[in-house]
Amino acid sequence: MLLCVGLGDSRVLRIGDSDVFGAEVNAASKLGEDPAKAGEILVTGALREQCGDVAGTGYVPINQSPAGTASAFRVAF
Repeated sequence: MLLCVGLGDSRVLRIGDSDVFGAEVNAASKLGEDPAKAGEILVTGALREQCGDVAGTGYVPINQSPAGTASAFRVAF
């Protein structure tokens, strides 16, 4: 099974045990659905700022930033 993942970081509205809402939630969802290819991890600019370069991980900007985020990046291992 090959996965593609979109991740973001921000405050969210949580309702119950499984529902979350917010612009960053929507942006991360769109990253994982549309521009991500199998085996890729795409992150919003907010998550990149929060994490920095973790263990030498690099970030490559992508052109397709979804609504709700100003920038998006491909995680390069």
